[in-house]
Amino acid sequence: MSFYGLAATLRDAVALAEARGPGCNIGFGAAQAGFVEILAPHGSDLTAPEAQAGVALGRSQYFLTFGNHAGGLKLGSIAPMIDQLAASTGVGFMAACIANPAAGRTMYQGQLFEAGHLRGDMVREFGAALEGNAGLVPHEIVAAGAAAIRRQCSGLKEQGKTLVLIDAINDDDCSAIFHAVGNYALIGGAAWLGERAHAAAPPQPAGPIAILSGALDRQTIFQIGAARCVLPVFDLEVRAPRAADVALAWAADKIGKTAFIISSSVPPDKIAAGAPVTAMFAEIAKGLVANGVQRLVIAGSETAQAVLQALGVTQFRSGANLGPLIWLENETLSICVKPGGIGAKGIFLTEFEPQICRNGASE
Repeated sequence: MSFYGLAATLRDAVALAEARGPGCNIGFGAAQAGFVEILAPHGSDLTAPEAQAGVALGRSQYFLTFGNHAGGLKLGSIAPMIDQLAASTGVGFMAACIANPAAGRTMYQGQLFEAGHLRGDMVREFGAALEGNAGLVPHEIVAAGAAAIRRQCSGLKEQGKTLVLIDAINDDDCSAIFHAVGNYALIGGAAWLGERAHAAAPPQPAGPIAILSGALDRQTIFQIGAARCVLPVFDLEVRAPRAADVALAWAADKIGKTAFIISSSVPPDKIAAGAPVTAMFAEIAKGLVANGVQRLVIAGSETAQAVLQALGVTQFRSGANLGPLIWLENETLSICVKPGGIGAKGIFLTEFEPQICRNGASE
């Protein structure tokens, strides 16, 4: 195996697994480094020891994937990782494209835009966060094609740049970038830059299903609202005593009979600051699995991370697609992580349970 993926967060690991295709092995934490194709963090962010465990394997290509979703650029943790990988792999620099035009994220002249809104000067911001220097392959060079991109990258490497960021505003740019740097020993950025390796489409998993939502974004709240007319929904009272036990009691007679939602997703003015919400969902997930749930849909990356740790999950294999998402599977469990902001209004009704049809009241 020559390709090796290092994911900055769980969300990034899922995005890279989707890009690579079904059958991709994902492991959580340094102890899994030698058994997987993508190494995801055991905690919220990839750590230096975890990245080093992957580098120690001596693979011919390393891909640090980061920033695959809106608001996903944590320069405080990503920049040191880039410095570390550039040095420890012996490559000396990373070529990276953080744009993802298909998802509404573009970069022009080093300026990052999400859904048309300016997010910042990435060359300046990365340059300030890195121990080394950042350079840019501007759009006029990207538009000239793969050979021009490679020449610019080579020149910036010779100038001592640690990170070379590459503009992209459309799919043609992404294709040129992939052909220019896709075989480099060290690349980074959005998951689409990782070549698809697995093509066979596995069947959709079966078994009792539950949807857990700790996400606080507007889109997920909207999606849960659309589902209420069809699916049973339990609103988790995070300040109430024994809230997890109450939720499990509510769910007990529904497991295996219908899909259902347990949610703490609320608008910003109703957030219970300081409540141990992720710990509650971890307890709820353990109880649901113990009572026969085999498929979990989890909205919210922090919620998903807490659930995976509580369930003791160390590895997954990427499975069937679910529209913009994928199933992650092991011998006993299938999990779908839905980041905030992802999916259409009826995602909980049309993707996870195809036999559920929205009625007129849900429109």
